[in-house]
Amino acid sequence: MADTSQPVAVSGDGRRLAYIRAKGARLVIRDLDGRTRVSRAKAWPSTTELDVTRVTMSYDGSLVAVDCCWAGYTEHPARVYDAKTGALLGKVAGVTVHDDALSFSGDGDQILVRTDDDKGGTFSVHDLNGRRTARVVPPRLIRRNGADAALNADGRTVAVYIAGRTPKIALYDLESGRITATFPVPASGQKLERDPADDRIAEVDTDVRLDWTGESTLRMVRKVGFKLVRVKVYDIDVATGSVDLQRAYAIAGTTDEAVSGQ
Repeated sequence: MADTSQPVAVSGDGRRLAYIRAKGARLVIRDLDGRTRVSRAKAWPSTTELDVTRVTMSYDGSLVAVDCCWAGYTEHPARVYDAKTGALLGKVAGVTVHDDALSFSGDGDQILVRTDDDKGGTFSVHDLNGRRTARVVPPRLIRRNGADAALNADGRTVAVYIAGRTPKIALYDLESGRITATFPVPASGQKLERDPADDRIAEVDTDVRLDWTGESTLRMVRKVGFKLVRVKVYDIDVATGSVDLQRAYAIAGTTDEAVSGQ
């Protein structure tokens, strides 16, 4: 399940962050060099809904998505902004902040949405104007792990983090509907519990971010822990299956800390 509140987002390359300012509900975008931009209009129609907010950034920090509350309670779609100017680019309907997960494709042209619906999990792809270009119900292995997923620039290859005692990355092809590859990634001291709903072993207090950094390369950021959050950053070559640890650090705080791969 996606986090219900992620009020601050950091780009995967660590050069930019974004959040919604409580006063006026404006979207604020800050660069590493200190430059700041504020959206002219409200980032969200109602300031009363900002207690349940998710802000998502693309890997290079050029795009920001904002969504609040949940379908059935409010009809507001997720909103996509240009991080350089703060301009609203488009809206994506049907994204629920409580149950769904969304991320930008490797080239930033599309948005991947994983919906936790009555089918147990659906992947859909939208362009920046909100038009849906694909919708599939993936295999069970992908459905139940789809909250940690990333769409390749090719618009069809989805990388998914498969949680468990021996975590792995699975590659799923949206067009053929097949899992095309799986390879292990290092376990990192995660706490494991059995999820009675899915009858499987799940990771507790673990958060994973995947970003495509090239045609066949991924960056994986894993946060493990609660009061002391341990972060490890890996570069992954999906063509060879190689997984290389780039850096590791710790944050004294909670799992709500926003981190990047830098």
